[in-house]
Amino acid sequence: MDGPYDTTTAGALAQALRLDPTLAAEPERLRRALADLAPADERGGWLLSLGAAAGLPALLERGEAAEAHARLSDLYACRTAAASWAVSAWARALNHDLCDDESDVPATADDEPDSESTGPSEEPGPPTALHLTVRPDGGPVLAAVTTGGVFVIDGVQAPARGRWRRVATVRAPLSRDVALALEPPPGLVVWTDHDGVRVRALRLGGARPGLGDPRLLAVPPAGGQARYPVAAFGHPDGGLCVLWTSDRTDLALAEERAWGPVQGAAPIPRACDDGEKLTGLDWCRQTSRTGWLLCRTDRGRLLAARWDLTVNECGGWFDLNPPAVPVTAALACLRTASFAIAATAGGQLLSMDVGAAADGWAQWHSVDRPEEIRRQPPARILAADAAYDRPDDPGWLALAGSGGVWAMSVTTAGDVIECGTPVSVWTGE
Repeated sequence: MDGPYDTTTAGALAQALRLDPTLAAEPERLRRALADLAPADERGGWLLSLGAAAGLPALLERGEAAEAHARLSDLYACRTAAASWAVSAWARALNHDLCDDESDVPATADDEPDSESTGPSEEPGPPTALHLTVRPDGGPVLAAVTTGGVFVIDGVQAPARGRWRRVATVRAPLSRDVALALEPPPGLVVWTDHDGVRVRALRLGGARPGLGDPRLLAVPPAGGQARYPVAAFGHPDGGLCVLWTSDRTDLALAEERAWGPVQGAAPIPRACDDGEKLTGLDWCRQTSRTGWLLCRTDRGRLLAARWDLTVNECGGWFDLNPPAVPVTAALACLRTASFAIAATAGGQLLSMDVGAAADGWAQWHSVDRPEEIRRQPPARILAADAAYDRPDDPGWLALAGSGGVWAMSVTTAGDVIECGTPVSVWTGE
């Protein structure tokens, strides 16, 4: 049946919950109650019951209206305006004010499910962790951890189209990290939380990224937590590899293939000296079977190690000896060479070819960045990526500081990295 949903049905939901609050957790009983209270709108009753099955009450209790809308759209194939009406009805029934533009949408059954109005954007706030990866077409995708949770955005080249999407709300966000792995499709977003390493399928291509149900990939030892940093990459034979830590000293490898988790991974050499802690970790692929790891420690050291994807083993760490203490660092493979990019407290942006450094002849160089970025406060978080198998394509670099989050394309001229025009991803306001 076409036409708007009946406002009487939304009122019936509020009445049903006043009579019996436990109906919010029992979709089938709720559907029967709505059929009694609003018999003329069976379609609306089914939709509100679907909202109960999708977990809308719990999401709205946490103030996550946008996630509630997206869950109906992504996982339950609801049309955009139908999802908006259901979220609005549930919010009013639960006596919650919506924090976004979900209310008063005239839902009709003939709305297009792929409309640009696919739910509101959520403002993430200042990031405490940032990760960037490039899509197969070369465009950048960003993930961030903030005090508000874990977020992801696609389409930063066109901010009017790209929208932030909440991935998760985590405990102690200052201790968490996030990573993205787009190969193999559809891709995954990986983050750490108190109970372990969690993942969600990530689908790109719309105004807002689509997400699958969250699941637990790895569990910390008894009494521990999954902390920061974390790195993730797809295995060339399919599946996911995640490097994570529960003590910020030793790294563990969690592998997952189509047939399930992989046990017995080779131990990863320790990068930290006694009493030293990891403060950052990044990964980039250089060939189909090799890659590099980069880690930063709380003593200001920056170390790299080669990774063999054939057997998923890490080589020995070696110190890159930056000329100034880095506050953040990232890796990207540009024109077949893997570059470490580091920012210092004084505002310097430096780069080095880690493969050449392993052979003993590389030097640090200043990154050629636009004047607009030079005028910004010093970066405190970096993220970078490029497609190893498309050496002629530019890579991408994202910087976060008190002035906001910026993204820009990067290329190389010899050993020097050159930056393109910056795009404001988040203004810091």
